[in-house]
Amino acid sequence: MFGAKNRRRSAVQNILVLTFVSATLFLLWHYQLVFGIHTVKKIHLNPTQMRIIQTTGNRAIATVSLAQGPSRIVHYVWCGRKAFEFRHYLSVLSVLTFLNVEKVEFHFSQSPPVDGNKYNLWFDDAKKIPKFILRQDKKLENCGKDSVQQKIIKYLESEGIYVDENVILTRHLTGTDFVHSPVGSDLSSNKIVFFTKNMTKVSKDTSCQKPEEYVSAKTTAGCILTKKINPADILSKPDRFSTLCRKLFYGKEATPKPVQSPDNLIPKIAHYAWIGGGSISFMTYMSAMSALNILKVEKVLFHGEKEPTGPYWQRLKKDKRVTHVHRDIPEKVYKTSINLPKQGKEFIADIFRIDVLLEYGGIYADTDCLWVKPIDDLRKYEFVTGLDLVDRSPFPTTLNLGATISKKNASFLHYYREGFRALNPDKPASPWCILGCMIPYKAYEYHPESVYVNNRIQTLCYEGGCHPMWTSNYLDRRVSHLTGAPYNWKNDSYAIHITYPTPGEYSDENTLRKSKGLFADIGRYVLQIDQH
Repeated sequence: MFGAKNRRRSAVQNILVLTFVSATLFLLWHYQLVFGIHTVKKIHLNPTQMRIIQTTGNRAIATVSLAQGPSRIVHYVWCGRKAFEFRHYLSVLSVLTFLNVEKVEFHFSQSPPVDGNKYNLWFDDAKKIPKFILRQDKKLENCGKDSVQQKIIKYLESEGIYVDENVILTRHLTGTDFVHSPVGSDLSSNKIVFFTKNMTKVSKDTSCQKPEEYVSAKTTAGCILTKKINPADILSKPDRFSTLCRKLFYGKEATPKPVQSPDNLIPKIAHYAWIGGGSISFMTYMSAMSALNILKVEKVLFHGEKEPTGPYWQRLKKDKRVTHVHRDIPEKVYKTSINLPKQGKEFIADIFRIDVLLEYGGIYADTDCLWVKPIDDLRKYEFVTGLDLVDRSPFPTTLNLGATISKKNASFLHYYREGFRALNPDKPASPWCILGCMIPYKAYEYHPESVYVNNRIQTLCYEGGCHPMWTSNYLDRRVSHLTGAPYNWKNDSYAIHITYPTPGEYSDENTLRKSKGLFADIGRYVLQIDQH
């Protein structure tokens, strides 16, 4: 009898202990939800649970079973051959910023391709992150819906979180977060983010917001479903989405501002690159005279391995401010060997421009650029240049350094030169403007505080039309002074850069004196010829 009583007493005690343990676990779980303590757990998804995600209407609802154990691994599944764009890089940065992850595993069959102009190099940046781990999986090559679904199942059965490459997280996430986007039944295009919880099962329907929804909403779902964006799109806009992207990419929410130092002005020294020697043209003579007459520079330096020749050079040399500075053509730029006939004068001039501005500071101009307005109000900035006219997609735009002013040893010049490391030693000058337009633009994207991009530093004239670079549609070559675009050449910009072709009015001085029209007026103005 006593044995039966003891057994009953023991059973009651066991029930009380189990009840206490259960109540304690419930309170711990509730405490986590209320106070936002994030306990990351291991996710196990079986095909049955995955089918729940597939078949619940046009909003994906997930049922996730969690086992005990840590889960701090994020998985990306890269399907097909497509560019790894800025938005995908931001997705990775957001995961590293807002999730306490051990590593980010990037599953792929083939590495994302790089475009011919080498704009989308964001994958190279991602690979430099220590926690970003590449996992090549040849079975992802065909990327059918079923294969991608099965791969996601496989990766998550191991452990971790799946994040679609087009999703950007917006805040630190807690144990109460389980977020995904509105999608159809095709998981291969699903924008789902799985977040672990300390629960047996979870089922919650919360959609990622579009950027415009995130901007206008007072609350956030924790993630944004992005479309194509570039740093230029978020650089200066004050909206909520741009602020978030700046925080992820630049490390701060504020718009980067170019450096100003009114007590340390850009020196009034004009520089020209003169490669290969030979006689200078009347156009080059006019450019140098515009620096002397309009900018009132203290020196005009022609840099090259041979001194210029010809009557216009002899005329320039009569001014003691004009001189030739011997500069040898370098044999190599990092791993790229220099060969003048192979790479062209433009390639060497781009190298000279960096070297002379680092050494002297001052004003650099292409030999077909005419200064028409003093630059004194720009000299407080560390580095100033403008945009280019040519569409070089997928670049959103590029820079044209044909009219550039810089302080000695400006930080942008170092960032710019560092970009030369990306040159292909076998094809360094194809296309030729990689050095002069594209590489400096990439430096600007990463370090916008180091350069003041002033769209009025030059008007670009091409095939007879002068294009106002300060308008929203400046890349449309149909918009020029020839088609009625408002243009006051003396005040709208600091320089007139006549890229191609050289106007007939500039054949020689006698022709200029007899000519009429826009280019004749500009030429006589910079030479200070009496138009009457």
